[in-house]
This record gives sequence, C-alpha cells and structure tokens, in this order.
Amino acid sequence: MLAESIIRVGEPIRDSDLSNKERIELLTDCNSENCKNFFQNVFLIEIDENKIGYHFLKVGTGEEDFKVDKTRNTAYPIFYPQGGNPLHAQGSYPIPCYLMYDKHIKDMENIEYFAEKVVLARLEKTISYDKCSEEELKNISYMVAEILNKNYEQFIDRERQLGILYIYDHSLSEYHSSKEKHGTRSQYFWITESKLKLGEQLHLDSNKCIENIIEAKFTEAKSLGYREKEVSTFSNKLEEEVASIYNKYWLWLSPTWEAPRSIYWKKEDWTPGIKIDKKNYEAYLYGAQFLNQITLPISSSILKEMFAPIMSVEAKKNRSYSSFEQIFGVPIVFPLVEKNPEQMYKKYKQLLKKDDKAKGSDIHLNLIAGIDKALPTIDDEYRLTLLYYSGDISRGDVHIRMIIEDVVPSVAKELKNIVKDINRKEVPRIRRVFGSNKEEKFYPLANLPSMLGNAYGPGYVWSSLETVFSKKPIYINRLHHSVSTKLNELANREEHWEMVDELVFYHGFLVFYNRYNNEILRIGKEVNIMANWQGLLEKYHAGEIKIDDLKTAEELGYVVGLTLKQFSNSYHRRTNNDYLKHRVMKFGSKLTPEMIWKDGLLRCEELAAQWDLGLGRNFHQNLSHVLLALLEANKKDLLNKDKDQFMTAFWSGYLMYKKQEEV
Repeated sequence: MLAESIIRVGEPIRDSDLSNKERIELLTDCNSENCKNFFQNVFLIEIDENKIGYHFLKVGTGEEDFKVDKTRNTAYPIFYPQGGNPLHAQGSYPIPCYLMYDKHIKDMENIEYFAEKVVLARLEKTISYDKCSEEELKNISYMVAEILNKNYEQFIDRERQLGILYIYDHSLSEYHSSKEKHGTRSQYFWITESKLKLGEQLHLDSNKCIENIIEAKFTEAKSLGYREKEVSTFSNKLEEEVASIYNKYWLWLSPTWEAPRSIYWKKEDWTPGIKIDKKNYEAYLYGAQFLNQITLPISSSILKEMFAPIMSVEAKKNRSYSSFEQIFGVPIVFPLVEKNPEQMYKKYKQLLKKDDKAKGSDIHLNLIAGIDKALPTIDDEYRLTLLYYSGDISRGDVHIRMIIEDVVPSVAKELKNIVKDINRKEVPRIRRVFGSNKEEKFYPLANLPSMLGNAYGPGYVWSSLETVFSKKPIYINRLHHSVSTKLNELANREEHWEMVDELVFYHGFLVFYNRYNNEILRIGKEVNIMANWQGLLEKYHAGEIKIDDLKTAEELGYVVGLTLKQFSNSYHRRTNNDYLKHRVMKFGSKLTPEMIWKDGLLRCEELAAQWDLGLGRNFHQNLSHVLLALLEANKKDLLNKDKDQFMTAFWSGYLMYKKQEEV
C-alpha cells in the first residue's frame, strides 16, 4: 500500500543522525516558497508572568525580492494550510507560532475579536498549552491582542500584508533564554534579544519543538479515530495508542475520500480501516515531507507526446500544451534488505539535490520516466517505485494515475542507454536516409513515455510503461496501424516532411523494439530496421530483386515503394505530374496495397512505352519479380492481413528512394 511505502522512505530519515535544523526544515514549511513573505512581518509577543513585551521582526532581507534568513527561520515551526479556510485555526500547533493573513493583521485593530476568534482559537489547539485552563488561555489571548492594538499604527499598511504571530512565553519548556546567543548547531535556536530580561537572548529548544511537532501531527490524526491498546496495521504489534492514518497533513490519504470508508464507520472513527502507531506515524511524516520535496511536474512537451491522439496528425497538431492536465512524478527508492539509516538517508539527500546532472548518477529519469531527476548510484539491492498523480494536493484532490513498483535499477539503466542511443545515433542516421538535415531534438523519441505514447496511444501509456519496466513482451501491431493511418492522411495533404517525421519515429521505435527484446528480454525477437533495408536497396539498384527477397509484407511493401518512386520520378520529368497523386490516389482516397498494385504498378510498362520514359534497366528487371511476388502475397491474403505493415514499408521505400548516383 502507498502508506507503507511512505513509511519505508521515512524510517531511515527518522533514525538517521539528521540535525535538528534539517528535521525542522523537513517537517515544517519554514523553507517553503509559499511562506517566505510571512517572514516580512513577525509579531513576537514576549510574556513573563504579568509582564509583556512587543517585538516587530523582519527575518530576512530585501523589499521587492524578499529573501528569508535561512540561519534563523528554523526557529519558526510554521505550517502552510492544506485545504480548508486558512483564516480559521486548523489542526494542531506544536508551539504558539501562527501564520497571519492580511485579514488577521487588519483585525488586530479590534481587541475582542482578535483575542477570541484568532488568538484563543489557536492557543486551544497548541501542544505547548494543552495543560492550561480556558481562563488562562483567555487571559493570554487578551494580553496579546491588547499589545498588538497599542502598536497597530506602527505596522499597519493599506497594502496586502502577511505575517507571523509568535508568542514567547517564558513559562513554557519549549523556550530557553540565556546570556549566550546560540546558533543552529546548538540545541537552542536563536530568535531575538529579550525586552523583559535585559541582556538575555531568546531561543527555541529544538529538541522539545520536534517532539511537539510529532505530537501535534499525531493529535491531528487522532481526530479521525483513536484507540488504546490496539494492534497497529504497520508494526503488527499491540501498541499503547493507535490513530487513523487518514489525515490533513499529507492529503494523499484524505478523509474526504468516501471510497475506503465503510458505511458502518462513524464520521470520526476511521481506525477500522488503517490504524497507525506513533513511531510509524513519525516515519510517515518524514516520508511524506520528503516525497513532497522530490515531486516534480512532467513537462508540457512530454505530456503532449504522451497523451496526444495517435490516429490523426491534425488532431495532435491542434492540441495545445495547455490542454493537458498537469501530472506529477515521484521517484521512490527502497532497499531490498534493511540498510544502515545513515547510508539510506545519504541516497535520499542526493535525490534532493537541485543539480539535475547529479554527478556519479547512472540513471537520469527524464529519459525513461519523464521526471527531471537523476537517481543516486544504486545497484540491484534496491528497487525503484515510480508514482504519477494529477490534481491539487493542497485540496486533497489527488488522482493517482499509475504506481509502477519494483523497477530493477539495472533494467532502468539499460532502458536509459537504449533511449539515449536512439536519440544520439539512430535519429540523425534515419533523418539522413530520408534526406532531412534537421538537427533539433526529436520529441516523439526523446524519452520512454513519449515513445510509448506515440506508439500505442494515450489510453495505453501507463500500462505500456509498466510493461516495459516489468520486463514483459511488447507488440507493434498498433504501431503499424497508427503510422499507416497518419501517413495516408499526410500523403493526401502532400505534407512530405511531416511524413518523414512519422517514418523517423516509426523506424526509431523499431530500433527500440529490437534492442528491448535482445538486451532486456533476451528473446532475440527482431523486426527489420532501417539498417536491414540497405541490402534490399543495393539489390534493387543492381536489378537483382527476386521473389525470394519479397516473402513478407514489409519486404514486399518496401521494394514496391522503391519501384513506384523510380517510375514516378521519370513520369514527373516527362509529364510534370505526380504519378501517385495523379493516377493512383484518386480524389484523396485512402491508399491501399491493392490500389498500388492494380492502379499503379500494373500500368507502369504500358505508360513507360506510351511516354517513352527511358527508365533504367534495373526497373524492368525488378518489376517482373515484384508483380509475381504481389500475386503470391495476394494468394496468401498478406495484402489484406498485413496491410499496415505493407503500407508503412511502402512509404519508407517511396520516400527513401534516390537515383543510384545520388545514394
């Protein structure tokens, strides 16, 4: 299950020697781009019994392009709201440190409203104050509201403002004041200098803060179900307490989903479904946040190749990049056997690197998974899971498109090498054969998802991707049909270079098909690729084509294409008309093997004599054998049964042919 995978990712992070600074960065949103502007207005209220002090802080620099001070922001364990109304108190808070939106800041002018509706509502949900009475919390709320009101004119702005309300209560064990100013390498994270205790510095106890974060999130989970002395779904042991894993912290497992919920469950009791103990929930929190950080959107250029229609060139051309729903990819690496937490987290840290070249990496997922992320160097003692989803995770509107599990790293590496070779070597070679001098990137073959989407169609992208990663056989009948259909559409519109692009994709994919069968499946199943046609081309120019050379629909179609193109060239020089368009493809009809044979080739000798076309000797020598081979193929019903193979090979030969001296 997905939750178990997240826990497996989080366990080595939880058990590693990760610094407190890194843990708070991972567990909270203090480093989130969504939160950076809140640090421009920090309202720090210092309380020592009945004494109160007001601080206005700016944790960062810059006006137009504000940059948060990364040496100080981990002293602010803030959480960006996931779903719901952000103006209302949500979930649980580890310490009294709260995001303030523009309305909150404007409401600071109204003491009673701000104390009751904003401050008190949050204090009641704060772990630090869970032992305090309602009266004590109300008293703190009014103290905070009153001092903010007194200083209101100093900070209020007509423009939209965001901020952080931070209550530093000297009575709380989460805080520590001392004469010394500590850095983030210490247990204590510096906040600012005290106004109530002169000469002392205010600090956050990071150990206690992390404990409170875990407690706050587990408390949130309890709101959807809580039991004592129950067996956890994940530890499979009797635990002191278990809670429902469905939560609002990471909305992949959202309580808004009705599907996993039995009609017999109460609204606030999801524990009969999946229940989790506190230790595993801590791993879940680390794993969820880590996966959020390595989640990347699939680029619009890849999505267009993956999900555009494959039976119509025009339909694909008219689909804009913006018409595709955004899809996100998440690469998850697991060890097959338990690894040292430090060693495992070291691998994970490499995944967090923004440098996509990732020095020392064997596998760049952009080529094989469409995810712009390089994997750390891993061997077959690990497995890779690829997770794809769409929707707005902040609203809990998540649609899992595909989970591809147990991808073997050596298979991923081999696939990467094949795709890379096709783009570097095969695409330029195939283009040259068809007379194309293009050098730009060829997107239909640029990566595996694009390749499979163009070969099998949008409805088969995920299943074919899983098939390839799972080392199962793939087939190419659908490829023949789609390419044949598009070539006919383009031929009717006389779009020569678009036809060439379709054939570049077709022959490039056949290279992938052969190498996949040979190098990954090791079954030796091959089809003819561009290199195999060279022998037939040489025989054709020499006038040495025999019936034995034309046993398959593809071989026959290819040589028929060469023959008809040679005739068409001579016909055009004499009559200034395109023979295929003028005599065979009448009124934009769909070209078939029978039309090519009966309306095209059978009339060649008659028209050659009538127009004195002066065809080369090799043409007449080859034509007789080609016509006999067509009769044989017709008897075996190959022209009908293997029509698509015939037509793709025909267009390959037709567009590849050049006069012998030009070859």
